[in-house]
Order: sequence, then C-alpha cells, then structure tokens
Amino acid sequence: MRKLKDILNHKDNNLPIPEQKKLLRKILLLEREQLFHETNDVNWGAKQFFRALELLKIPEKQLKEQLIAKKLFLACYFPIRFELDIARFSEEYWLFPAVQEGKGLLWFQYGDGKENYIKNKYGILEKKKEHCFEYNSSMPPMLCFVPGLAASKEGYRLGYGGGYYDRFLKTNRDQITAIFCLPSERFLIDDLPKESSDEKVDLIVW
Repeated sequence: MRKLKDILNHKDNNLPIPEQKKLLRKILLLEREQLFHETNDVNWGAKQFFRALELLKIPEKQLKEQLIAKKLFLACYFPIRFELDIARFSEEYWLFPAVQEGKGLLWFQYGDGKENYIKNKYGILEKKKEHCFEYNSSMPPMLCFVPGLAASKEGYRLGYGGGYYDRFLKTNRDQITAIFCLPSERFLIDDLPKESSDEKVDLIVW
C-alpha cells in the first residue's frame, strides 16, 4: 500500500482538497496508462472481475442464474482512459449508466451490444434517455462495479470529479453493493483527500 505523502510532496499536501484530488488524478492517470501498455490486453480487468465474483461467492459459470435466484441487478461501466475492462464480460441483462446532466445516473440494459449507442460529453457510450430508467428503492438490490482511479484503506474512492457515483451511492446506500476494481495494489493508498460528499465502496479488488 502506498502512502499519500510519497505521491504528493509536502507542498502539495497543503493544497485545498479539490486541488489535491486534481493533482492525484493527473499522476494516477499517467501511471494507469503506463501499466495498461505493460499488460496483456486480455488480462486487463479479467483477474479483478473473477476475483470479485469469488469474494461475492458467485460462481462465474452460474452468474446469471445466481443473480436471478437472488433477485439482483448487475451494473457496470464502459471503460475510458485505460480503465479496467470489466464490460468485456457483459451479457444482455447487465446494466450500464447514462448521465443526467445536473441530476444523476440513469440505467439501461446492455441488450444486443453497442449498436445505436451515442457518446455523452465524456466520450462514454450510452443509450438515449428514452431507453433508460431511474433506479429506486422499490427495485432489486444492485451489485455495481464503479469506475475510478484509486482507493484508500478506509474504502474511499478517487473518482473523476463529477460526483455521479457518490450521489448515486448515497441515495441508494441500503440497496447497492459497490465494487471497485484496481489495476494493481499501487492504486491502493493509505489515505485519500476526502470531501463530505465522498462515499465509501463496499469491496475493493486488485
């Protein structure tokens, strides 16, 4: 586990929290890109995905049956900026997010693949809003793979600054099991700069 003080120098550690986060994102994005290019593409996210299923006690070959039996949703994200590619394992029943500007996340089923998708302002594939729904507490619980750059030993996640997942987790805390997969232990940090809006994740895998 790395120490924050070894990533940011003393001067940087005295910056306001948003500025510390911004600097960390810049550093870790470069590190993740380098690690991606050093890694066999077929392994980029595979180990973490199967490890997560193992820790959740869901046999990979029985994934769909287990989710149906336990009445659970499975949500993921399409990778950008060299994120781990958990989406490569997608099946038609998986859920993916669509951004509501100024509001939160909507969700849609993967369905037949990525046909007729559009790109949002972040360059992420999603479906038009008429094909999406808003998740609420009357729906089945959700296992949600969340994106991000790093995690702290306390379970906090360094995202990209939009706050969409933090708001989603806070609103649906009792319904969501958030799973955060890291490329390696290098992205597990003893402490992260935190704001009151930051939400913990439930499971961190690397």
